[in-house]
Amino acid sequence: MLRQQILTLASLVLLPGLAAGQNAPDDEEETDRWSGTAEVSAIATSGNSDTRTFGLGGEVVFDPGTWKWMARVAHVETEADDVLRARSQSALLEASRTMSERLDLYGRGGYLRDLFAGIERRLTTEAGLAYQVIATEPHSLQLLGGAGFTREQRLAGDDLSLGTANAAGRYAWALTATSQLTEEAAFVADLSTGDNWRFSNEVAATAALSNRLSLKVSHKLSYLNEPVPGFRKTDTILAVALVANF
Repeated sequence: MLRQQILTLASLVLLPGLAAGQNAPDDEEETDRWSGTAEVSAIATSGNSDTRTFGLGGEVVFDPGTWKWMARVAHVETEADDVLRARSQSALLEASRTMSERLDLYGRGGYLRDLFAGIERRLTTEAGLAYQVIATEPHSLQLLGGAGFTREQRLAGDDLSLGTANAAGRYAWALTATSQLTEEAAFVADLSTGDNWRFSNEVAATAALSNRLSLKVSHKLSYLNEPVPGFRKTDTILAVALVANF
């Protein structure tokens, strides 16, 4: 099953790219089709308690027209008094195809490793439809709905293999020409028993410092209705990051 998930994830990203590669654009057109961000965050305190929080993240988007690809990675770790308290790595690959002015077909796969939440490895695959509900500036709202499969290896208790129903929303509000507020929420229903549902939500405010640099403040919440035995249901991350745009 793990091998099948990896093959499915690879096909979602690579096969459309091979098809798009048949038409070779010139260098300027190719550059215009690529965009992305890279961000770093760090917080340190000293005195009665020495703590350090460090984060890295990045996103790359390739948008040649009908097809669109997106890759996202993140790494966060926290130390307190020279003891590692938390560390997580995550990745997301997504491909979408325009069906109409507002409707897209999408497929995506995700990876998570978070030992301090008891998750040794989580692999997810998902496919469905995305509809642009609001596309009038300064607001944008896209709703996604689909089905997928999750395989989760846990440090305690039984490993999980779940069929899932997925719903998500992506909202953006351009506050000014150089700042915006974004929110992305996702709900995953367990089709096996209905009990092991999970929810995530991330809110971020970004303000430009220059043409290439921005300051970003974000809050992320992750909730598991049936967490790994011995671990809590809810995890949150509050971060302030410097973001480079390209």
